[in-house]
Amino acid sequence: METRVRTAADDAEFEGYLAQTRHAFGKVPYDHATLRAHGVATVAVRGTQVLGGGLFLPFAQHFGGRPVPSGGVAWLAVAPWERGAGLARRLTEEGTDRLRGEHGAVLACAWTPAPGMYRRWGWEAAAVASSYALDPAELPAPPPGYETVVPDEAACARLRERLSPGWNGPLRRPAWWHGWRQRVTEGALTLGVVPEDSRTGTGSASRRGDLAGYATVTVEPHRPWGVTAVVHDLWHEGLDALPALLAAVGARSPQVREIRFRRSVLPRPSPLQWVLSRYAVREDGWYPWMLRLLDVRRALQARGWDPQPRGGLGLEVVSPEGRTAPYALTFEDGLLHAQRGSHRSPRTVRLPSATLAAWYAGGLPLRQAARLGMADGDGRDLALLDALAAGPAPWLPESF
Repeated sequence: METRVRTAADDAEFEGYLAQTRHAFGKVPYDHATLRAHGVATVAVRGTQVLGGGLFLPFAQHFGGRPVPSGGVAWLAVAPWERGAGLARRLTEEGTDRLRGEHGAVLACAWTPAPGMYRRWGWEAAAVASSYALDPAELPAPPPGYETVVPDEAACARLRERLSPGWNGPLRRPAWWHGWRQRVTEGALTLGVVPEDSRTGTGSASRRGDLAGYATVTVEPHRPWGVTAVVHDLWHEGLDALPALLAAVGARSPQVREIRFRRSVLPRPSPLQWVLSRYAVREDGWYPWMLRLLDVRRALQARGWDPQPRGGLGLEVVSPEGRTAPYALTFEDGLLHAQRGSHRSPRTVRLPSATLAAWYAGGLPLRQAARLGMADGDGRDLALLDALAAGPAPWLPESF
C-alpha cells in the first residue's frame, strides 16, 4: 500500500503524529495546538495509519543584519518500524516546500542530534549549542548605576530588535511566540536592568527604550537543598550590564544555589569568560542547529553582506545527488545580486549545498572549508567571499 506524505487532514491524523512523537521523544510537542495553528503539520500516512510527521514553523531570521524569510523544522518523528525507508526526508521536503510556497521562506533551520542525516539532504551545521552552569558565589559584584526592573514584553522586544542584527540566526519572533513561550515555561519571571538615570517610575523600564538587558528565569529544585535558577532567555547590551543582570538572576530566590543557562541561551563562546573573575563554569555541549538554503538565489540576495568587497564571481552549487547549479554573483555596497547561469569570468567557486549553508550562516569560512575538502576554488576567490560574509557570528537563541 502506498505511503502518502501530506498536510495532516484532520485531528485524528494529527493525534496519530503525536503518538509517534511519544515513541521518538517520550513526550509530545509543547503546546502543540499553538504550533499546529501557526505552522504546517505534515504526516506520513499508509491507509489509516500515521507513520510519522513533523511541524514546520514560519518566521524570519537575521543574517548579515537583515531579516530573511525562514522557517524551522521541529519534532520530526517516524515510527520505529519505518525508519530507514526515507520517510524523514520526504516529510522534511514536504514541510519545507510548504514553507517556501506559502510563506516565502528561502531557508530553513533545525535543531538535531543527527546532523549526518540532514547533511545527506543538503543541510549543514551552522553552530553547536551549549548550556552553562555556575555558582552564584562566583559572580562579580554588580556595577553601580543599574536598577532591577520588571520589563514588559514591548521593552524586551525593542532590545532584541536592536541586538539581533548583530548575529546570524536570531528569530524575528512572530506575534504568537511570546504567549507560546509563557505557556511552555510556566512560572517564569522576566527581570531586566536599566541605568539608574533612565528610570521613569517604580517597577517599569523607561519608555525611551533604555532597557540594558533582561533574563527570563524559572526555578527548579537543587540537591541536596535550595533551587537552581534556570535562564531561558537572556539579552544584554554590552558587558557592563551583564553582571548587574546576573546579580538580578541570582536574587530570584534567597535559596539559589546554582544558575543554569539552558542550551543556546548564550552564544559560543559565551560572554561569561569576559565577565567572571574566577571561571568556575560547567559547560555541557548540546547538538548543532542545521541550515539549508531552500532558494539559493533569493537567499543570497535577501542576506546582508559586508559593504567593502566589490566585484563578481561564478558560483557552482552541488546538490547531494551531484547535480550542479551555476550562478553569477555580483556584489557591491553590502548587496549581492545572484543570477542563475554561468559567470563570464573563469573565476568560479564550487561548493556543496551543505557547505554553502554553513558559510551563509558565518559558521564555516570557505578557506577553512577548502582545507577540509568541503570547497573548491582559488584561494583569492575564497578569501573574497569570506570577506563578503564577515561580521556577525552564528547564534540561534531560540529553541523549538
